[in-house]
Amino acid sequence: MPYWDAISRIWPSILSRLGAFAKFILKAIAFACVFIPILLILFHQLLIDAIYKNVDDLNDGEMPSTIASYPSGPEVVGIIGGSGEGLNCSLPWGLDVFFDGHADPKTGIRHLVRQRFRQACVFHDLCYRHGLATYGYSQNDCDRILQNQAFRLCQYIRNKSSKRCQSDSKMILAGVNLGGFGSYRGWNDSTYFEFDSEPTRSNGFSASRVVNHPFKSVDPVKYGDDALQIILTFANQHSNLTVNCATCTDKSILEWTTDPKEISPELKSIGLVTLPEALLKRSLSLSATNPIWLPPRRFHAAPHLIVDGTGNHRLIWLSRSNLENTVSCIVLTNAAELLTYTLPKQDLCNVGAGSELTMVQADMFASSPLPMVLPGASRPNDLVATGLTPQRDVDHSLSLCLWSEYMRATGINVGNDRAACSRLGDPKIDAGRGLGAFQNFAVVRPGQQIFFARDVELPRASNPLTELVEHIEGNPYSTRGSLVVVEITAPTKKADGPGVVAIKKISPFAIDDRFDPMMPITRANNDLRFLSLLATDNSVGVHMIDFAKDNPATREIGLAVDGAGLNLDRSWAERPVLIVEPKEAVAKTTLVFSRGHIIPRSADQKKIDTVRLEVLVLDRNASDPVETPFSVSAGTACTVTYKFNQDEDRACARGFEPSRPMRASPAARMKASQLLVGRFFAGSDGLALAFADNCLNQHPIVLVPGSSPKHDFVVTPQTAIHLGVNREVFCVPLDVSGISQPMPD
Repeated sequence: MPYWDAISRIWPSILSRLGAFAKFILKAIAFACVFIPILLILFHQLLIDAIYKNVDDLNDGEMPSTIASYPSGPEVVGIIGGSGEGLNCSLPWGLDVFFDGHADPKTGIRHLVRQRFRQACVFHDLCYRHGLATYGYSQNDCDRILQNQAFRLCQYIRNKSSKRCQSDSKMILAGVNLGGFGSYRGWNDSTYFEFDSEPTRSNGFSASRVVNHPFKSVDPVKYGDDALQIILTFANQHSNLTVNCATCTDKSILEWTTDPKEISPELKSIGLVTLPEALLKRSLSLSATNPIWLPPRRFHAAPHLIVDGTGNHRLIWLSRSNLENTVSCIVLTNAAELLTYTLPKQDLCNVGAGSELTMVQADMFASSPLPMVLPGASRPNDLVATGLTPQRDVDHSLSLCLWSEYMRATGINVGNDRAACSRLGDPKIDAGRGLGAFQNFAVVRPGQQIFFARDVELPRASNPLTELVEHIEGNPYSTRGSLVVVEITAPTKKADGPGVVAIKKISPFAIDDRFDPMMPITRANNDLRFLSLLATDNSVGVHMIDFAKDNPATREIGLAVDGAGLNLDRSWAERPVLIVEPKEAVAKTTLVFSRGHIIPRSADQKKIDTVRLEVLVLDRNASDPVETPFSVSAGTACTVTYKFNQDEDRACARGFEPSRPMRASPAARMKASQLLVGRFFAGSDGLALAFADNCLNQHPIVLVPGSSPKHDFVVTPQTAIHLGVNREVFCVPLDVSGISQPMPD
């Protein structure tokens, strides 16, 4: 066969040529593997500076914002976000080598990248996991915030060169762009968790708070059949705020009138003696959506909720006008004022604004100021704004700055409203040793603030080889830190300013950041037990840490159902877990878990969007020893179905498409929604649960404990209709046998 003879003659030549080509390819690959990393190591700064040439160039010397703590109701002690996955700098392996990891020749201290920028990374982790569902943050928003915060950090911690500081922050941005695209969560995975005290990049978000009914004591007959508490839903669009009572009945609090003297009892309760012009010739109902007239040109987050010594629920905003100074507008109000009248006479943040709200502008010297209440508080003077800040001197010692109405009432700092700062003098944190990576503020206790600070400094390695390996691999987990308990007592004389500041306890710990965030288990000031979640591949565990002990350590707490041990599937950690301290005869600690799953729809279900929600409530007596497990006390499984009159391209009138996870739908929003706990069901004084519905704002899904002894909730109402969207809810008792399994399709 001549054809095969020809092939056989040229085949050796073909093999020879292929072999030579293969050798060339292998040599080229080997050369690239050696030469390209060398080029990257030598010229990476030039490359990154060229790619990110026009990032923010900050010239102020502030610390970055610290993540905030936002309890949503008076009986909520804390909310654990982060999905049980820890909070740290999750850089791709090998990128650490591009950052300076050498020890300081004088002190032997090293600042490796994952510790140096940890505070920024904590915010970034939460932004990736919760930013979309909470604030509408895209991945680009989270990454740019990280770069900005990293730049602020490196000015404090290591670099005196602004140019090198800018390069380091750009390298962090490049690292997360390269390795973080798979970690950002779209609408199929993102869940609601408030963490940003200054949502400057958000175009719009909403938040709900559970507060006491503002008018039940004003007119007990009229509001006798209303629930003890209500849900206030705040909507923020480009810092324009509105509020509505999502669980209120449509009762009138102002009838149409032209007589300014015709004032309703509700309006009299907030101090109005005549009707302002804005309320003439109009009626006002309790369920109406009202604008909130806060001073404009500021970045308003959701209000903080605190309870004073007389049981009144106060709502407080601490809003900054820009990121280049720490002047804050402090606004104090309550539900009655927000639901009636907030229009000021002037566009000011002070008493001259003529607002029904209490307002002041004060320099808190801190990027993330927070409110607190002093022990036994019964006056506005006992409500204090606080801010933790490194002093702006060379040693960066920590100070706590305070402002309250007491300062204005006693003539302290009249005219400039500068906060009074007290240096936290202690050898353990002096001279910058307290300048760590702040994890979170746990602000739920009267007269007490608790700060976590992860160590950003590492001692010199035991030998050069170990130091080189750590420089290349990094320290993936920050393992050490300190808890600082600061107590503020009411002033006894004018010289004390708004309060007397003292450090009660500094508790060093060796707990790695896989257990972050850690949140308090109770409001009691003398109890330093904290809870944490740790998710593994298939399960999630609850861990307790007692910082009152000399060597705090984590201890897993058992879970039980009907006396038998219980394992929770890791999906129960995807949505934040609520720590609740119910006000009952027997003090209890309650944990509220929840999870959701969007049910896939078939091709003929274009006008249907469905989500399955499950809730699991566990509790134990507050006095139980540490080894006592949390036991299941209630649970429910709900199927929520949205039906549209027509399939539109609005976020609340379209079904979810898994292939397009950045496009919201009603089911996706409900899967990610804010979970609330409170006594907001008429006819029952017990604790109920509610899922906020961003598509039907005035129709949250309310779950009330049923009549059966366990594992049961009753939903009310079962149907709701708004703007062509019909929502139906069907709930059944939770099948406890499926708790340890993922949610079924």
